[in-house]
Amino acid sequence: MRCIIMVLFLAVLPLALCVPFCRAAETDLIKKPVAESIRIRQDTQSREQQWRDDRVELLASYDRLEEMKKQLEEQRVSLGERVKNTKERLAVKQKQLDDVEAIRTEIGPMITILIEELVEFVAGDLQFLAEERRNRLQRLVELRDDPEVAVSEKFRKVLEALLVEAEYGNTIEVYQETIDEGGGRDILVDIFRLGRVGLFFQTLDRKSCGFYNMADATWQSLPSSSNRTIEIAMEIGARRRPAELVTLPLGRIHLQ
Repeated sequence: MRCIIMVLFLAVLPLALCVPFCRAAETDLIKKPVAESIRIRQDTQSREQQWRDDRVELLASYDRLEEMKKQLEEQRVSLGERVKNTKERLAVKQKQLDDVEAIRTEIGPMITILIEELVEFVAGDLQFLAEERRNRLQRLVELRDDPEVAVSEKFRKVLEALLVEAEYGNTIEVYQETIDEGGGRDILVDIFRLGRVGLFFQTLDRKSCGFYNMADATWQSLPSSSNRTIEIAMEIGARRRPAELVTLPLGRIHLQ
């Protein structure tokens, strides 16, 4: 009997010893899938969070790009308008340049004609400030022939000369000049210019006076009785005396 029990004990002993090992193996088989599942879940959650973060960033980038696109479109429209306006202004400027060139072509000969007429007019005019006027005309001729000077500047100078000559008709003045009194004798005298109507002279000692005869283009003496009248006119012209009425011998009017 004891033998039988011993045999049974010996038969069961390996099985008893085997149970813990089986349970440990079974636990490992269960733990590994669970751990792998947890790892996969964590990895999935991490990827989902990364995807959500990427989605938010991409949406923000998309919004920024949409805003930039809108701004660029507005800039394109604005630049288009500016380009259009610039082309229109360029067309206007080109038209103006073409007009200026046409005017320059036409105004050149007109400047020459004006200068020639002015020279002729001064030569036949009352002979006052002869050197000053002659020098002015000479400068105009030199300016006209200078290719470096713009046509606009030439025209401006001609207009200035015309205005100066026109102003002479509305002013009076007194100046000194050497004249030919006759017989080839030159003397320094005070000259009173009455607009373009008449020229009168008086010697510096106030003893002799006279006028410029346009018909003969000569200086002629006046009687001594005119000395006081000429002297008063001189004082008025030099602004040393208030204006007043004086009677001057104008002589005959010279018609050109």
